[in-house]
Amino acid sequence: MKLIITAGGQGTKFWPYSREAKPKQFQPIIKDKSLFQYTVETLVKSFNADDIYVSTKRRYLGTALEQVSEIPVKNYILEPDYKKNRGPAEGLVFVTMSINFPDEPLMLIQVDCIRTPEDAFLNMITATEKVVKRDKKFITGGIKATYPILGVDYMQLGDEIVSDDEMEFYKVDKFVPRTDDFYKTKKLIQDFHIVTHCNHTCWYPDLLLNDYKKYNPGWYKSLMEIKDVIGKRGEEKSIDEIYAQMESGPTEDVISHSMNEGYAILLPFKWVDFGTWDSMYEYFSEDNKVYSEGKVLSLDAEGNLVKIKNPEKLVAVVGVKNLVVVDTDDALLIIPRDRVSDVSGVVKKLDTEELREFI
Repeated sequence: MKLIITAGGQGTKFWPYSREAKPKQFQPIIKDKSLFQYTVETLVKSFNADDIYVSTKRRYLGTALEQVSEIPVKNYILEPDYKKNRGPAEGLVFVTMSINFPDEPLMLIQVDCIRTPEDAFLNMITATEKVVKRDKKFITGGIKATYPILGVDYMQLGDEIVSDDEMEFYKVDKFVPRTDDFYKTKKLIQDFHIVTHCNHTCWYPDLLLNDYKKYNPGWYKSLMEIKDVIGKRGEEKSIDEIYAQMESGPTEDVISHSMNEGYAILLPFKWVDFGTWDSMYEYFSEDNKVYSEGKVLSLDAEGNLVKIKNPEKLVAVVGVKNLVVVDTDDALLIIPRDRVSDVSGVVKKLDTEELREFI
């Protein structure tokens, strides 16, 4: 099986720390390590680096190679530098894998997540490979949510599937699309059968492309045109021209249909999706205290995340609760924790207000 680290997003909900030139996956978050470094270091403990691929934008290749030396350059699947969301980007991955490894399953591994303990994560990959080869069913990951996470999808589980390992596989009865409504999500996860969709998509590349063909013929047509030019003279320019015409959209628009007929594995590890500042607070904070990085003075304050880039700068938070305060060299963000999904709206506003130097 081939493991694909998806690392091409901009991470707009992590603004102002995550920027277009250097998004969150390449910024130090786990002490002095980036999420990209952390993910690669984990995977190479059990899997050959030749079986690990990286999907990212061309503009990030240099940064990725500076941070990680284990993955060969030939294993980078480089998408053009357009904002097309994951649908076209992962479609390019599936095309590349269908050319090179049509008979091998693949697993997509999001770079902006932390999974602990690492051994459980690595064992899950091995167990999933066995089941996907046995049943040829679409498999994805899920975990029982204890807190409403915004910006992610959910699934309703059905009957359990027999596995040779100590892993729990279930049929998926229903795919539940994401919402940015905190209270609606909070109500949803009270259902025992509802789990957070944690990606880790696992299937065969040609079968994944069949979903594109069925549910987004426009994407599929473009991907087949890209397939025809791969390995030929002028490949990069041709791919750019084709890719530029593809509509933006999430992969779930096509694969959610197979998800309804596939399996979900209950992930046997703690999974934190660093999709918003609130998820970072939930991971690092203890007992609803202030989580801070930098010189921070907290007085009669709780539930806050304060991240200061300048080591010489002091920030005081007094009498406030459940705020996110992020200060960088050129931008300051202050937002309630239950509205962190709105940060991406700031980035859109910067674009329309001709303030792109802050994106």
